[in-house]
Amino acid sequence: MDVSDKRRAGYTMLMSHAAEPSAYAELAIYQANVRRTFHYAVPEDLPVEVGHLVQVSFRTGLSQGIVLALSAESPVQRAKPIQAIIVPEPVVTPTQIAFARWLADHTLSPIASCLWLMLPPGIAKRSGVRYRLAEPESECPPEGTTLAAQVIALLCRRGAMTARQLDRALPNRAWREAIRPLLANGRILSEPILPEPDAEAHTVRTAHLLVAMERVPLLVQEMARSPKQAAALLSLAEQGGKCAVSDLLRDSGASLHALRQLAAKELIEIVEEERYRDPLASRHYPPQPIPTLTAEQEACWQAIRAAQDGEGGAFLLHGVTGAGKTEIYLRAIEHARAQGRQALVLVPEIALVAQTVSRFASRFQGQVAVVHSALSDGEQYDTWRRARQGEIGVVIGARSALFTPLPDIGVIVIDEEHDESYKQSPPLPPPYYHAREAALALMRLQRGVVILGSATPDVVTTFRARRGELTYLRLPNRVVISHERTTAASEAIAAPLPPVTVVDMRQELRTGNRSIFSAALRQALQETLARGEQALLFLNRRGAATFVLCRDCGYVARCPDCDIPLTFHKHGQSGQLECHYCGYQSAAPQRCPQCNSARIRYFGAGTASVAEQVESEFSGARVLRWDRDTAQVRGAHEAIWARFAAGEADVLVGTQMIVKGLDLPRVTLVGVILAETALSLPDYRATERTFQLLTQAAGRAGRSSRGGKVILQTYQPEHYAIQAAAHHDYETFYERELAYRRLLDYPPYKRLVRLLFSAPNAAQAQRQAQEAAGVLRARILAEKLTATRLIGPTTAPFAKLDGVYYWHVLARTTDPLRLIGEPAAHWIVDVDPTNTL
Repeated sequence: MDVSDKRRAGYTMLMSHAAEPSAYAELAIYQANVRRTFHYAVPEDLPVEVGHLVQVSFRTGLSQGIVLALSAESPVQRAKPIQAIIVPEPVVTPTQIAFARWLADHTLSPIASCLWLMLPPGIAKRSGVRYRLAEPESECPPEGTTLAAQVIALLCRRGAMTARQLDRALPNRAWREAIRPLLANGRILSEPILPEPDAEAHTVRTAHLLVAMERVPLLVQEMARSPKQAAALLSLAEQGGKCAVSDLLRDSGASLHALRQLAAKELIEIVEEERYRDPLASRHYPPQPIPTLTAEQEACWQAIRAAQDGEGGAFLLHGVTGAGKTEIYLRAIEHARAQGRQALVLVPEIALVAQTVSRFASRFQGQVAVVHSALSDGEQYDTWRRARQGEIGVVIGARSALFTPLPDIGVIVIDEEHDESYKQSPPLPPPYYHAREAALALMRLQRGVVILGSATPDVVTTFRARRGELTYLRLPNRVVISHERTTAASEAIAAPLPPVTVVDMRQELRTGNRSIFSAALRQALQETLARGEQALLFLNRRGAATFVLCRDCGYVARCPDCDIPLTFHKHGQSGQLECHYCGYQSAAPQRCPQCNSARIRYFGAGTASVAEQVESEFSGARVLRWDRDTAQVRGAHEAIWARFAAGEADVLVGTQMIVKGLDLPRVTLVGVILAETALSLPDYRATERTFQLLTQAAGRAGRSSRGGKVILQTYQPEHYAIQAAAHHDYETFYERELAYRRLLDYPPYKRLVRLLFSAPNAAQAQRQAQEAAGVLRARILAEKLTATRLIGPTTAPFAKLDGVYYWHVLARTTDPLRLIGEPAAHWIVDVDPTNTL
């Protein structure tokens, strides 16, 4: 075998020199907008397997590819050879490849974009170009005024540079056009490159004791003249004979020289030892009592267990807030682990991971790992490797955790399955998948169980369950577990849902109350604080004011890049205006920039102003705020939750992240500052989203024997979504919403497809949308898709974001694949979008 090795970030890259192919491989190519697969020859000296990550020549450059299949013959006449195997072991399994094929078909996405979801950061790399001078200059010229001259000076001084390096070094990206003549006349040469993977194992210098423990005291006595060596030897023995060198130096006060002397005497050895980067490694989760199931819980659990013992299945677990759904999840995972299989638990927000880990890690000691985007690249890489090797039993995380390479998944839990955070949507890159649908497909491949849990299931999910596509399980009653019990088991006690008082804020205005707090909420807060209990105040808006207005000319401060109102954020005694979409910031105006008036007024309330008002009106109240502004740094979500759960604050003010599944037994009051913040958005799911948020918010109160209540403030008290939420009445809302969807042909009666078009100017985006609409109308006629209806083309509800203009086309259809066909490269296709904003 004629194979050469090249070390790449901890991997041995196998390079081929053979000419004759031994087989042919179908590859997914890691390039933007490449939808089809390609066939390459497998050199006889490369041991290529299905799932390998390889290097190939693609078009005019280099590219990574993943081997999807091997065959003895090629469907193309002249297949290029695979150049190298980048990672020695296959990076994806045959099951993952089948899963990726389903995902690509279902979302109309390139299969490569689906496969690369399954790789950790640091492995996937796109090709690039490196530039160098054809002949070395005897003396580097001074930087000229033209971009071409600046490029020559840079390449002379620094040597070869990549396009990315030149982008960073030069004032603008027009250098590419400027050097075309230099490339044409040969003064500058370009070559394709493929960056090396930079994911690698983490090692720690570790000291190991080489002598028996019982010999250490005598050896220490003999080292009277070498006290630092003696201290290090004794400390190492006290730590079990193995310790990181950095810890040993710190604990013993010894020097590195002293350790080397001990190693020279063959009393210890110092080695580089791999250590996993695990964010849970230092955490301790004491076991918690296991509650006895209620009759309703027992019935649900037995149905799921039967599926686990059989061919698998999918379940909708519809239980009111606090009904004990989590205990059902735990039983199902326990059974899967007993079968030797693994489990995935998905939560909609990173903010919920800490609480979920606490519950699950206490039941499954040492078996739990977390996966989400807030982890470091190294932590994600190590978790990926541990999962592949079967060292993890339970993975908890946000939607991306679904692609963790566990060898044999027996159960997937999707908690709060209704939440739209489970859908990947533009402007993120494709595929635009929904974790719920992807989980159902994955479990069909692995013959496992999927449990979709929610107090307010997605209308489409309930519709499918009641048609028999999913097994429908119901938990209609709330249960309370005594948190004071210390026995190995505790009993679940039935408890009522908290009463909800709807306050008409129009009436409050008529009585002269212009505060953000109604009289009822103010009194309830006073009583709650007097009893030493906790309250949640929910408002789904950040900041101190939602827009800034000049009362003389009507000027509204808007983002120049997004054309939407800027939000006022207060910082100490001053403040600034911020765009919540692109991050643009500017100073808060003292005078109107349009008419120079000083009559500037701040309108609307956000979480910051609510928190400030609580502190102002309720002296001594300890207030925490939980929103994107206060949870920007790593670990902030967990820290805020832990502080409030420990009773270090009386009132928690926050956005939607505080109403999604948190279990806070000390909370007896929930106040919804304004119920209809999202009710009037131009989106068919705005009403459903409002009902779900309000019901979930109400469900945070009364989750212990203390009971609780909810104050819901609104300017639209008669709206059916608000009335249904106030009465915890899912059935009435479901029937009313279904009637609306049936009338307008929205899901579940038709499927929705959104085509989004973006451009640096509005006319170009409009032209793209109109051309695409013409293509779709032709396909509707050609394919006889008589039930399909197009909406648009029209400007998107947010027509300009971050300097980019958007138009879109919506289609209501029964067959998205037949309608769209092979989408054009510039089409952004979102199948089954959860919002159309």
